[in-house]
Amino acid sequence: MKSSLLKLGLLCALLGTGSFRALALDGVVIANDSVSVTTLTPAALKDIYTGNTKYWDGGQSIALAYMGDKTDAAIQQASGMDTSAFKTFWQRLAFSGRGQQPKKADDAAALVALVASTKGAIAIVPADAALTGVKTIEIK
Repeated sequence: MKSSLLKLGLLCALLGTGSFRALALDGVVIANDSVSVTTLTPAALKDIYTGNTKYWDGGQSIALAYMGDKTDAAIQQASGMDTSAFKTFWQRLAFSGRGQQPKKADDAAALVALVASTKGAIAIVPADAALTGVKTIEIK
């Protein structure tokens, strides 16, 4: 009886840790100060990066921004697409009128400044970027 309960407990522990695992990004998710969200689930972040979620709670439009090749791994982790597929995906959405292409910045400082000056903006920046004028979004 004790053995069965122990096995059941271990199984529950294994299942529980797998279902509540946080997304470990290669970078930090930042947003404009106008965004009321402070945390996102990995699924919610993916919905933003794949265009399934276009508005923040309250109706404010989401403005995606990215830094090109320097955040390849983070974009892949967030969207499930490599950078090339991500760009193509958003070009098709924009061309069909179902979305706006993400804004691109050349470096981390420019990306932080872009997010700071664009209402509703969200981006993933390298972990060592100076984060002035933006808020960080926790992924859990």
